[in-house]
Amino acid sequence: MGNYHDLESEFIERTMRLISQYYETLDRYVFEEQYNYTLTINCLLGLIVMPKERVMPYIPTIRLTTEFRKEIGMEHSEIGTGIVTLRDLVKGLRHSVAHFAINVISEDDRNLIDWIEFKDTQNNDLLIARFKSSELQAFLKYYSGCLLENLERNRN
Repeated sequence: MGNYHDLESEFIERTMRLISQYYETLDRYVFEEQYNYTLTINCLLGLIVMPKERVMPYIPTIRLTTEFRKEIGMEHSEIGTGIVTLRDLVKGLRHSVAHFAINVISEDDRNLIDWIEFKDTQNNDLLIARFKSSELQAFLKYYSGCLLENLERNRN
């Protein structure tokens, strides 16, 4: 793939394609060599941190109601108190990712990644969000799609 014509939009699109391509090939690797969550956490830099610098006004202020969270695939994930809108969540995630205030949590001694937790280092490590590992990609798909749609609509 060649050079970027629209860096912000294309970087987000390419990052989501990168995640999708990896998930499509995941079964080619033995379980111990499957790094899907490592890739996804790495891609948060391109989806959450980098775009914030240029596109924060395009991130919707949709309220994170229980119904909305269920609709976008975050049925079991938790959102910290004070996080009311999608933009609030992205701002909090941005800070957490940029300062690597991320924890992975296993529910048992198999050490699988069951939860990915994002903390706020500026506020006594308060919870920003705790994603059920299987729900993080659904959130990223919704968020990036919504952001790309707003960029397209408002830049033309």
